Amino acid sequence: MTIENTVNEPTVVYDDDVMITMRGVSDSVGLPYTVNPVELADREVMIELREGPAGPVGPEGDPAWPWLWEGDIADLAALTALGLGMADARKAWRVVSENAIYYWTGLELIAFDNAFRRVGRPGAPNQLTGAALTGATGSTAAASMNGTAPAQRLEITFPRGETGDVGDPGAAGRIQDAADVLIDEVHPLGQDHVLAWDAAIEKFRPAPSPNLAGPWIIGEKQFTGGTNMTDPFKVVAAITIPAQPMAWRPIVEGSAYASAANGTRCDFEVRIGGPEGALVGYARGHAVSAIGFALIAPTFQYPIQPGSTAAVVAANQTATLYVIVRRVVGTANYRVYTTNAQLIVSAQPV
Repeated sequence: MTIENTVNEPTVVYDDDVMITMRGVSDSVGLPYTVNPVELADREVMIELREGPAGPVGPEGDPAWPWLWEGDIADLAALTALGLGMADARKAWRVVSENAIYYWTGLELIAFDNAFRRVGRPGAPNQLTGAALTGATGSTAAASMNGTAPAQRLEITFPRGETGDVGDPGAAGRIQDAADVLIDEVHPLGQDHVLAWDAAIEKFRPAPSPNLAGPWIIGEKQFTGGTNMTDPFKVVAAITIPAQPMAWRPIVEGSAYASAANGTRCDFEVRIGGPEGALVGYARGHAVSAIGFALIAPTFQYPIQPGSTAAVVAANQTATLYVIVRRVVGTANYRVYTTNAQLIVSAQPV
């Protein structure tokens, strides 16, 4: 072993072959080293050198051998006893007795001596979660760790105990908390709503009450009368129904009085939305001057059945109904009386 002195002249300090190990030492201060210590023990030399700055990234190396890690095995004899063949190619084991990795090529074993020397870098912290499960009565408690780090889950199964005595009756629960009732933003509660079965979602949900809403009434003082009237038709009363939380159809009933010379007949109509709107009520008059009193009853121009939209008012929308007198037979002037005239309007949910 020779070492160059300060004048670059070699000096013999040990006349034999030795094993030299050089170890880098980090410089936390930033000063250059003036002394690089050398330690000689038997035939091994340890030299400490200050670490230099990181160099550039080197060229990309060849791909690593793809191997299948098989874990630990006690010694080489145990590994040889496995009787490895071509089907086991690319498998690798850690031989504990030698602290070495043995790689099987399919024809031979290749050893990597001293493969494990130091503790590796700390891995990511394990985000352990847990869950408690209930087992059958009389079963044995058990625990299992599922998943791989850093996302593992500990599951502990506790045996179910014996059924206890019946407890005291609890307080009455809310209907809307029942499992077969659905009340949410899509199916909210509303004024005068009831629970109705919805076959599509197989739950009870809020729905407008099927009972008639109202009534709203036009009294005789709100009817417009007159004599010697010549108009083919005339609006004699009107009423606006406030917006309802559900779609509805008007159901009307009432009475009115109109008379004319014999041979002329005046009828009464109730229409929604305008004087020419959908017909919802009707009263047939008389072609006899002495008889003019008529009863208004629900009447529709088209057949009504479940799901029909005829004369339907949308939810949250006001609607105005008009009472009209119409001369349908004859040409004589007519008279409209307000005495005993009235109209009763109810809202039927649809």
